[in-house]
Amino acid sequence: MSIRTNYEKWYESDDYYWGLEPGKFLDELIRLCPPSVGNAVLDIGCGEGKDAVYMAEKGYDVTAFDLTENGIRKTIALAENRNVAIDAYVDDINTFETGKQFDIIYSTGTVQYLFEENKKAFFEKIRQITKPDGIVFINVFVEKPFLELPPDWDKEEKMWRSGELFTYFADWKTERIDEVIFEDRSGGVPHFHCMDTIVCRKVDC
Repeated sequence: MSIRTNYEKWYESDDYYWGLEPGKFLDELIRLCPPSVGNAVLDIGCGEGKDAVYMAEKGYDVTAFDLTENGIRKTIALAENRNVAIDAYVDDINTFETGKQFDIIYSTGTVQYLFEENKKAFFEKIRQITKPDGIVFINVFVEKPFLELPPDWDKEEKMWRSGELFTYFADWKTERIDEVIFEDRSGGVPHFHCMDTIVCRKVDC
């Protein structure tokens, strides 16, 4: 097993590191792009699969990948337990390829694993694999000099500059854009993050 991220170890347990409650933002995505026959979702960095499985339960055709083998193992197990089918596999945000297009693409807490030299190509790929009128949800941790580095910050994660994420979607239709500071207790130690989030729609002129 190749261990490039601490989450490979943290996901070994039968317990779910992030719990089983789906992300609150998913209902926003469902409202913006309701499920219908053939509507497809790509979860980039699915972790242990709680959000991917939730979207499959809602009726989407879900594809999900993560760098961790343990995360994908638990994603598949959770899908089987919930009696839904998803296409889940190990892949790297820096190099992934897909022959599909998607109605919803989302990535939460993963884009900071992009290497600097891969950012431009990654966002061009996102443009190519998003269907016309499709929705993209991405968030990323950003650096603030008054916030300490989180205690569970991973070895390949890199903080982004405030507002940097938004520049890659300047010609998309913005549904929501924000920057928030919030308290987190992941890893068992209270700490603060600053996060930029964009929800946008691909509108081809």
